Amino acid sequence: MADDTRSDDEVGGGERAARRRRRALLLVMAAAVTLAGCSSGGSGGGSSTPAAAPSQSQAGTGPASPEAAGDAGLPLEAAIRGDAESQAVIMNATNKIAVKCARDQGHQATEREPVTAEQIVARLKAQGGSTNPYVWPTAQALKDFGYAGSAHGRDPKPPETEQPVVGESAAEAAQAKCAKEATIRLAATDGGKDSAKGRLRELTTQADQQTTADPRLVAALTQWSECMRPSGYTYANPQQAVQQFEKVVGAAGAQELAIARADADCRTGSRLAEIWLQVRLEVEKRLVEQNAQALKEAADSEKRMAQEASKAAAG
Repeated sequence: MADDTRSDDEVGGGERAARRRRRALLLVMAAAVTLAGCSSGGSGGGSSTPAAAPSQSQAGTGPASPEAAGDAGLPLEAAIRGDAESQAVIMNATNKIAVKCARDQGHQATEREPVTAEQIVARLKAQGGSTNPYVWPTAQALKDFGYAGSAHGRDPKPPETEQPVVGESAAEAAQAKCAKEATIRLAATDGGKDSAKGRLRELTTQADQQTTADPRLVAALTQWSECMRPSGYTYANPQQAVQQFEKVVGAAGAQELAIARADADCRTGSRLAEIWLQVRLEVEKRLVEQNAQALKEAADSEKRMAQEASKAAAG
């Protein structure tokens, strides 16, 4: 969820109030995602993702296409989403608790509209528990815009800070603090780092490691690297090419475009995206089968958390 950073003088009263409510509840939304057990899984020979976040929309010709996975999701990703109904209960209850807490302190806190299970699924699926690191929206986009992702270049990232947003009201600050405290209390019911969700995150790490080490992916990366050499580029994987331009501002220059075009052709020729996905599907399916009990415990834990959240909100 993106925050509107315009000043209060630039927006009308109604929009200003809505913006403040959204800002005060950012923590609540993030907390629900955390309670859902989401983790970010990168793999496949590098730790960096392209400047423009890749999507699973590139067509594939293998047994499993990135496009199909974008619709169906991956086994562990689906498991990490857990019970969307429970997550919606947790999120809405946390909001109610935060509002009541802030009001008890004398603030005029405003409760937001309830979140639905469908919205939870859409949000978590968009974030993705596991993102194919070799997919680009289209090979043509990579050739046209390089790693910038668009003709306008890269959007500047706001500085990461835990300082309060400028202009944050006392009511917003109190509501955010109450939401954080409520989240901590609910998370404690899951047993901390040794919880079912903790083991679930461990499974994602295992999937990353097993996918990266699979001989089929190693061979595809080798083929990609050898394909880049005749053009004068010596990279072990596409992430190394991406990293070279991560700090560039604005649209892609001639050097970046040349590398990106060679990269696009070599990804297509080596079938990196399709092979990564095929391997990942097999790895995750095996891990899900081997850890059925842990996954059941994670789902049960989430249901218990939802029950505790409902009781706390009602009280």
